[in-house]
Amino acid sequence: MSEVALKLERVQKRFGKKQVLKGVDLSVPAGTILGLIGKNGAGKSTLIKCLLGLLKTDSGNAAVFGDSSWNLSPRTKQRIGYVPQTFTGFRWMKVETMLDYTGAFYSTWNQKKADALLLEWDLDPGARIGRMSEGERQKLSIIQALGHEPDLLIFDEPVASLDPLARRQFLKQLIDLNMNENRTMLFSTHITSDLERVAGDIAILKDGVIAYEGDMASLQDRIRRLHISSDRDLPSPLSTPKAIRTVVNGSSATVTVDGLGDDEIRKIQADLSARITVEQLNLEEIFLEVHR
Repeated sequence: MSEVALKLERVQKRFGKKQVLKGVDLSVPAGTILGLIGKNGAGKSTLIKCLLGLLKTDSGNAAVFGDSSWNLSPRTKQRIGYVPQTFTGFRWMKVETMLDYTGAFYSTWNQKKADALLLEWDLDPGARIGRMSEGERQKLSIIQALGHEPDLLIFDEPVASLDPLARRQFLKQLIDLNMNENRTMLFSTHITSDLERVAGDIAILKDGVIAYEGDMASLQDRIRRLHISSDRDLPSPLSTPKAIRTVVNGSSATVTVDGLGDDEIRKIQADLSARITVEQLNLEEIFLEVHR
């Protein structure tokens, strides 16, 4: 049986009167690249911090490699690499000093890898961190996370400050890591096109719970858009099973459905004496439909 890298069971977290996580369940097998998406303020960063033990859950259980997140063992911490939304290191340090400092905490630190990434991403080892751009500091955060070659990588909006070339280089690193070393990755971002390139599985956080979870192909099979056309005006409102959103315009309609099977589509077509074409959606379109 595959090792479970990340597990959340009925996790709840509140800040004052605002309930951010409302009973999150999530299980991520080792070797998975999971893309986590949700609207701004949906609780993605809170979920990640609960997993890492940076926040204590109000109720429920969070675990990494079987360890309680709130009491991670030194061994488990050695297996984790984390890139937060913003750089958290010492800005008065130079790049090379920051990497030496980081490497001292890890028995598996690979200085050759760190040096190679500095060269590839055009970072000056002697540069003062406080004088670097946000994008350069983000690159440094990523190198800090990759340098000890962890089993688990957790990225919270890691490419928000990167230019297109740096994003492409970073995504290539992730693809190579997964293909060659089978690392586990949790990748939270609002750039859905990046997730389509690297993530095998997708989880959508909505209203404090995981609303959708599964591989990308299954998600696209589940959420589809129907284009209905008839020789006469369609009923309004149009009652369609498992509809997320319906727009009727005379003799035509567009209906987004969740989990409607092919047999059910054929029945709707017969009942309406209409023609139906099925459109497969990309991840961004699915995200927008789920959150309308």
